[in-house]
Amino acid sequence: MATVKFIGFLIILAFVAIFTFQNTDPVKLNFLFLSKEMSLSLMLLGFLFAGIIIGWVFSLVTSIKKDRSDDDLKSL
Repeated sequence: MATVKFIGFLIILAFVAIFTFQNTDPVKLNFLFLSKEMSLSLMLLGFLFAGIIIGWVFSLVTSIKKDRSDDDLKSL
């Protein structure tokens, strides 16, 4: 099973590398008072990783709350 996961990881990594090399055109990002010019691939990868981290934090908080409520129910 670990080999299948590793092969899947390598395939996804290859797609990310291909995407990164094909989308190097600079784009301008405007947000409120900030303005930044960077390559499209770096911007999208940055948003992807930010989304992964935010999702991980929310799932961690939910898991902690669930564990606490399970402990409260067990103490009854």
